[in-house]
Amino acid sequence: MRIGIDARMYRSSVAGIGRYSQNLIKNLLEIDHENQYVLFMTSEDEKEFKIQISNLKMTMQNAKIIIANIPHYSIAEQTKLPKIIAKEKLDLMHFLNFNFPVRYKGKFIVTIHDLTLFFYPETAKQTNFIKRLAFSGIFNKAVKNAQKIIAVSQNTKDDIIKKFALVKDKIEVIYEAADDRIFNEVSEKDIEAIKSRYGIGDTPVILYVGQMRPHKNVAGLIEAFKILKKEKSAKLVLLGKSNDEIDKIGKIRDIVMPGFVADKELSAWLKIADVFCFPSFYEGFGLPGLEAMQAGTPVLAAKASSLPEIYQDAALYFDPSKSQDIADKIKLVLENQKLRDDLIKKGKEVVSQYSWKKTAQETLKLYQEI
Repeated sequence: MRIGIDARMYRSSVAGIGRYSQNLIKNLLEIDHENQYVLFMTSEDEKEFKIQISNLKMTMQNAKIIIANIPHYSIAEQTKLPKIIAKEKLDLMHFLNFNFPVRYKGKFIVTIHDLTLFFYPETAKQTNFIKRLAFSGIFNKAVKNAQKIIAVSQNTKDDIIKKFALVKDKIEVIYEAADDRIFNEVSEKDIEAIKSRYGIGDTPVILYVGQMRPHKNVAGLIEAFKILKKEKSAKLVLLGKSNDEIDKIGKIRDIVMPGFVADKELSAWLKIADVFCFPSFYEGFGLPGLEAMQAGTPVLAAKASSLPEIYQDAALYFDPSKSQDIADKIKLVLENQKLRDDLIKKGKEVVSQYSWKKTAQETLKLYQEI
């Protein structure tokens, strides 16, 4: 088969979907030597892909790259991309997010990561009503026209069914995983250099990783940190692209905001952190918490959406709408060594249940069925 993959969100700066794209594609190329993969990428995606493949000492025998410098969520995505894909005469196309070109007529699978657009529309980058309406229309077409829908959690599957009951029979849950490769590169020297750069010292570190849109509840975490600081010395580190609101409320003592960082620095921060805190109101999967568990960092998480499903008993949960509860749970984990050890142990056990190789195997099986 000739299988196309829309990898225009492959680069690391795209965050969660970038991580999904990277690990799915790399593992598909490792396990499948019979089918040919046509990867549609922007020039920036191609650069990062070739570096990663070279580092992994993988060949490109069954992969072909088509440069498609077409931004996601753009008009060109709807008008130009279908023609580029059609030229490749594919047997199957896999769109790694809901933003597919509605004029595409071939067989395709779509991965749905979450329904943030519907449940938290104010968090979309484009808040214009007309653009949100267009997004909603494209999403509707994606789930209705796809041969199969991959949901990254049972929670996401349930959410899709709530909105689109008629498509329930074609939804398959295929979980993501933590990528242990990124944690093997960081050294004690790297860790000490970062601690020195940001003046960390021996102060306990609370870490958050992710985007900073309203549904991520970073503002609630900052409020919790202010409460905690009345009783305990600590630093809050926020990794990810910030925005004006977070910049404004985050400018208090002991909040560190390095911005978006490369994987190697992320690995170092996960090792530095005394606790990882994920306060999000809504997540399709919650990959950062799983990566924290992989790194041996105890995890606190909101008791909301997919997080209890994915983290199981390996996280300490709180009510994300109550900053006092978040502060109390952070303090508990920082001060209770037995609880910390238990969370770390259970975290390792939970992480071992997920595998990107398994993700690729189950995805490949879906390709073959279609």
